[in-house]
Order: sequence, then C-alpha cells, then structure tokens
Amino acid sequence: MKETILKKSLLLFTQHGFKSITMDDIAKELGISKKTIYQHFASKNELVKATVDYVFEAATNKMKALIGKCETPIHEHFAMKNCVGELFGYNIQASTVYQFNKYYPKLAERIQQKRHDDYDLTILRNLKDGVKNGYYRKEIDIDFVGKVFFSSSTAFFNDESFINMQNTQSIDELNYKFLEYHLRGIVTTKGLEILEQLLKPHTTNEI
Repeated sequence: MKETILKKSLLLFTQHGFKSITMDDIAKELGISKKTIYQHFASKNELVKATVDYVFEAATNKMKALIGKCETPIHEHFAMKNCVGELFGYNIQASTVYQFNKYYPKLAERIQQKRHDDYDLTILRNLKDGVKNGYYRKEIDIDFVGKVFFSSSTAFFNDESFINMQNTQSIDELNYKFLEYHLRGIVTTKGLEILEQLLKPHTTNEI
C-alpha cells in the first residue's frame, strides 16, 4: 500500500503541483480513507519527502544502470532524458518543480546536494568518455562544460523565463532543444553525425 500511495502521489503532484494537492485528493483518487494514508505518512510534508526520495532514487538507479550500456555517450544523454521522462511523465510542467522548490526549500536543497554528489559519475564521466572515444572535441574544458551543463539544467526548472516558454512548447520539446544546444557545442564531426541521427525522429515529427 505504501508504494501505491507514493506512485499515486507522484502522479498527482506532477500533474497538479505540490501545493494544490491535498491528502483528501490523494485518498479520493486511491479510493481509500485519509486515515489509511496517515498510517504510513504522518503529514503531507512527510509524504512529499517520501515521494521525492522515491522518484529520485528510482531515477538515479535507472540512470546508473545505463552507464556503459549505451552505444555512445551521445546515446546515453538521450537515454537518460527518456528514463526521467518515463518516471515523471513527458509533459511534467517546469512550474511543478518551481513550486516544489518554493514551498519545500529544504527538500529541494537536499535533492540538489544529491545531484551534486552524482556529478562525477554522470556528467563528468560522460564528457570524459565522449572525448576519449572521439565523440566530443578533445580541446573542450571538461570541468567548465560540466558545470555549465549542470547549472543550466538546474535553471531550466527554476528560472521563470524558461518556465514561461512552456506556454507554447512542451517540456519534452524544450529538453530536446537543451540537449541539442549542449551537444552541438562539443561534438566532433563523428559525434555530429550521431547527434543528427538521434534528433531526426523528433525533427521529422515537428514538420
């Protein structure tokens, strides 16, 4: 039951925001009493914390499982984007994350620290592998590029100018553009061929 509550809570929080969804809403959607939820979670704050921990751990485990399994580091970027989309939903609103950061700042800071802790394993390792295997240009400053990518991906869900762009474009579409922007700046000729192949299905769908 606990995991069922977490999954339903995640769905409701990502669709409607962390602030607006109540324990009553979750109980109603599950067809159970609010008392049943309180048997597992003492408060909404505790439920939010457990839900965020649950999905972050699931996302982290999925991304770690991809390491070394993808055809190239470029493929890995797209695979990681897709696994996060599968967990959160491809149409999650950046405003939902913005709302989480605003109303649950301590939890948001904790998640940000966890992302920092995985920085070497995810971002830096991808860049090093890409350079080593000739997909990224060898002259790039790996540490600089890594920090820019990390900071930009954080701002993507915190900066109002990015959030407002969702009035006309989906988060999935914006994520594709963000990846394209990042990768086009660092790929070699060999890497560019792969990138354009991976972007082609998305570009074709837009026409």
